[in-house]
Amino acid sequence: MINTYSMTSMSMIFKSGLCLSLLICLPITMTAQELRATLSTDSHKVDRNNQADGVATVVIDSRVKDLTVDNAAGDELTKPTDDLFVYRIDTNADRENGFPVSNRIFLLNSPQSDELPLSVDDIRPKTVYYYTVILANQFPANLSIEYLFTKSSKVAMRLAYGKRIGFYLSYKWGDYKKAGADIDDVTEDNDVTYAKELGYIRTAITGGLRIGLFHKRVGTLYMLIGGGYGEYGRQWQNTTEINENIYFHSDYITGFDADVVCQFVLGNWICLSAGADMLVGDSNISVDYQIGVGINLNFTKLFKRKN
Repeated sequence: MINTYSMTSMSMIFKSGLCLSLLICLPITMTAQELRATLSTDSHKVDRNNQADGVATVVIDSRVKDLTVDNAAGDELTKPTDDLFVYRIDTNADRENGFPVSNRIFLLNSPQSDELPLSVDDIRPKTVYYYTVILANQFPANLSIEYLFTKSSKVAMRLAYGKRIGFYLSYKWGDYKKAGADIDDVTEDNDVTYAKELGYIRTAITGGLRIGLFHKRVGTLYMLIGGGYGEYGRQWQNTTEINENIYFHSDYITGFDADVVCQFVLGNWICLSAGADMLVGDSNISVDYQIGVGINLNFTKLFKRKN
């Protein structure tokens, strides 16, 4: 049986838990992602053989959206494509200006990241320094489909999609629709000693935000916060009629149904979650757990493989 509690005490507990969850997840989600620059031997996009005497080349190759590169030394810049920053560094001019060794610092910025200082030291003439720049913890585009296990639902499903910020929709329903009288509203005396509990009355349609907390090689952690409409109750069958019906229901609630869930995508294909929902209405509250197991489709990974 799912317990019902007083409106005041349980609503305070749930609101406190929801506020705490938001306070924990919002600073994490507001933290900028990190740019990562890796020196690579991949230089097929630049002609290594077309190097003038005393000139070195620094290449920054990145698909990070709206990436900017600040080169305070004022070296010659060409952009063969939107993804490439190609700098020609005249090491002879550096020596003429009193610098025995050529060094450069490039400041990389994007709307999605903190600034990354890229230091290229001991630059040698007729050499290509090829850097690939990515967002190290960029959240992939995931679609997860979960089957939910709860105490009051016969069947429950959840669909979630997005990158760092996304959305989810869930639907739950129970074994029975309400039938007969609401026993709490019956004023006449009735014998329910041998009444048989048939199962739960349950409907819930909820949706909201899916917020990425962290993305690592092992998997991705999200928090789901939202709500919608819910219905809960217990359906009974009695041995005698109550208001001319052998069926009656109890603990019946309709109203706002709120979700708080942690969802973990293991690797790229398996989705696991755990959380709770609380239905508030008719001066009563019903709280239920929800455990999810499902599959995940990583569209970012699939797209890269296709291309």
